[in-house]
Amino acid sequence: MKRAFYILISLIILNSCESSNELEGVWIGAYQIHYSGDEPVLSSMRLLLDISKDEIVYKTFDYPMFDENDSMIISKYSIDENNLIFDNDTFLIKGITNDSLVLSINSHYKRDVIFKRLPENNEKQSIDIINNAYSLIGPNYADSIDFINDSLILHIGNVFNTNYRSRKWAVNSYKSYDFLVFDQLESPPFLINKSSSNEISLKLFYTTIKDFKLTQIENKIDTSGFVGNWVWPFLERQDFPLPPPPLYFPENGDTRLYLRIKTDTLEIEQFGRTKSKLWKLNSTNDFIYFPKDLLTKDGVWKILKIDGDKLEIERNNRFHNSGDKEIVEFDRMKNSR
Repeated sequence: MKRAFYILISLIILNSCESSNELEGVWIGAYQIHYSGDEPVLSSMRLLLDISKDEIVYKTFDYPMFDENDSMIISKYSIDENNLIFDNDTFLIKGITNDSLVLSINSHYKRDVIFKRLPENNEKQSIDIINNAYSLIGPNYADSIDFINDSLILHIGNVFNTNYRSRKWAVNSYKSYDFLVFDQLESPPFLINKSSSNEISLKLFYTTIKDFKLTQIENKIDTSGFVGNWVWPFLERQDFPLPPPPLYFPENGDTRLYLRIKTDTLEIEQFGRTKSKLWKLNSTNDFIYFPKDLLTKDGVWKILKIDGDKLEIERNNRFHNSGDKEIVEFDRMKNSR
């Protein structure tokens, strides 16, 4: 394993730089190799270098899950033998080619940082993806994403971890480059390469450069009949144990789960307790989401079926911190309750 990492690095290392000319250009961080343990470990990066004749720009991208905001440092730099020095830091220029740059850092442990040169880009892309759903396809990867507003996405692919389907997103720009950035662990920014009315070409830089494509999803399920009053008759369908009622709940009380759906609010009642929430449908009408709870475990329900007097939804199991999902089958109430 360790040998493979060294072979990978050796493929892009040539002679060290003797001037800044070879360094000039815009470089995006592709990946890092950490040598802190017995075996080297790879990780992605969210940073960019713009090196000109006189100065260097060091830019980072948003990473909300780690409370990291995008930032930019502009600094003079110098080259001392094989060392690149800027902002009081020193990096060994381990190797450079036309499209790859390897810098080595030896602080608490040794680390190689690999950059890829971005192609010149004189045409800024214009994208309008808010309130639209897309399939995201790339090498060994497929998901479906709904850009439900200007800061949150909803993963609507069936294989995604349904406990937390929502994540933050942003388009981050630098000069003529635009990057699509998702707030997900080990998710590098995507370079927006080309866009049309319903398709966006992306590039992801890692150990190799990978091409991805966002293609708009226009199909919507029929949700007519969704608004109304529904009930889940626990006593008739006890496929799993009923959760314990509150201590003060009366004996032989109504254990059924009631769902009253209006055009913009949804009321849930069980064990004599009632909660009202604002709700919306996603772009494909496959999911109900609750804007105020969207980043929580209870923020999204998947609509499995609306068929006359039957409503079937899938949601995260609410009890005992379970990671399982539960399917709730409601009957339409003939009379308002």
